[in-house]
Amino acid sequence: MNSFLDLASGRRSIRKYSEQGIPDEDIRYFISAAVNAPSGCDSQCWRFAAVRNRAVISKIKDAVIKKLEDILEEKRDDVTDSYLTSKRKMVTFFEKAPLVIAVFMTEAQYYDQILISALKGHGLNSEDIMKLFANYDLLSIGAAIQNLLLAVHEKGYGACWMNEPAIAAEDINNILGVPLENKFISLIPIGVPAYTPREKKLKSLEEVFTII
Repeated sequence: MNSFLDLASGRRSIRKYSEQGIPDEDIRYFISAAVNAPSGCDSQCWRFAAVRNRAVISKIKDAVIKKLEDILEEKRDDVTDSYLTSKRKMVTFFEKAPLVIAVFMTEAQYYDQILISALKGHGLNSEDIMKLFANYDLLSIGAAIQNLLLAVHEKGYGACWMNEPAIAAEDINNILGVPLENKFISLIPIGVPAYTPREKKLKSLEEVFTII
């Protein structure tokens, strides 16, 4: 790769992996890239768990499937066997990866408490204020995950950013021994790609970009 643009444009979501393991030094490299991302108010509001234990990954898979089936019971008349089989695969393909990184969000404190107090005086609560500032805690997590994904790609691995497992967020926290105040956000399965992904079609720059 000759440039950052080559790295960024070459990354793809990978959903099938070889059985080849990932050494500790590469895992630490991924996390080091993640924690060097920008974060709102320098909150560094993230926590990561790197999971290689197959029994633990299987427990997470089982928890996600159970929660999925519980949720879909609400629409039992619309759920066909083929849909359910497909959906189970879509939300649990992480189980085949040699490494799964769970991403959690810790509390982010805004740096200017005088402004926060003034906004509350104008009737905004903490949730309103976080929305006003574009949910900078979630933006911080997104930046960290993007750094991680690029580091994974740079090292020759593939990964996929999965959010649907969050339907079983509390169970995942408990399985991994992470306190519930650390909000589960995503699973990132990582491994050597077992296939070559197809090219993706991007919107043109003219569709998404303006110089004013």
